[in-house]
Amino acid sequence: MNANIVLNPGVKQKDPSRAVVIAVSSHAMFELGGEQKPHLEKVKQEPEPRSTIKDNEPFREGIAFPFIKAVQKVNKKLLEKNANEMLLFDVILLSNDVSPASRSRVVNSVLHYDLEIGRFCFCSDEDFAASLQYNHVKLFLSTDTDEVGKALKEGFPAALLYQQHGQGTADTLRVLFSGDVLGFSDDMAHVLRKQGFSEPQLQSISTAKGAMKEFVTVIGEMRRRFGREGSPLCTCLVAVWTPRDACAGALKTLRGWGLEVDEAFCLAGAPQSPILAQIQPHILYDHGLHNARDVPAQC
Repeated sequence: MNANIVLNPGVKQKDPSRAVVIAVSSHAMFELGGEQKPHLEKVKQEPEPRSTIKDNEPFREGIAFPFIKAVQKVNKKLLEKNANEMLLFDVILLSNDVSPASRSRVVNSVLHYDLEIGRFCFCSDEDFAASLQYNHVKLFLSTDTDEVGKALKEGFPAALLYQQHGQGTADTLRVLFSGDVLGFSDDMAHVLRKQGFSEPQLQSISTAKGAMKEFVTVIGEMRRRFGREGSPLCTCLVAVWTPRDACAGALKTLRGWGLEVDEAFCLAGAPQSPILAQIQPHILYDHGLHNARDVPAQC
């Protein structure tokens, strides 16, 4: 496993026992070839013709860039408050392209853009889960729903990166949690069955709720480092499908895990696209409910 990990010499390595380790898919970090697919569509990159590839030419910026910039700002603010702070974001890049040429170009691209990415993990599809475990990953991020689903099935918290629009999206790191997942209960399962959710989907949502706890807890601890105003870290809760009492239950769950969200929205079935456009979250932590049953909101 160690042979597949490359350290970034320009970034101070963080203590994995205290840091919030987030693994980002290379497909989300860079446009690896061809046109980047719209958000929520599977990213299928076509290889560039060999004649056009230059190993020292950086890849174009991907959807994850605003997230990385926002994370860097949070870390900077935390260290300004306490130079010995250990509770920091530790972003690593995960790639399933293990060819030497690709590895070199990915690493050089990160160095070119001066991104605060501490490690590069190059692994095969078969080693995907083992790589997440080995690196103490608390959250896996991608623009590919299949990649997110694969991580979730392996028992790792995973979420989608939201396509940012407009300026100023790097000023505040915005994490959106699903009230439908966090407010899930036997009563809510009955409501979702009426909405057309299948039993496997309901079981998956129930499992996802427990998987979110560790990440929510550390984000809550980090959020308390800042005051209510001017924080570089903002957390939101959006419940789309379930009724308002489920939203209240989700808020209670988050408080029990140590997180007071900055904003909460209970939509009761209304389209969520206007709220997403307003919030502009970097992380869409909703376990796939963004497109369940052809939800009218598209990211």
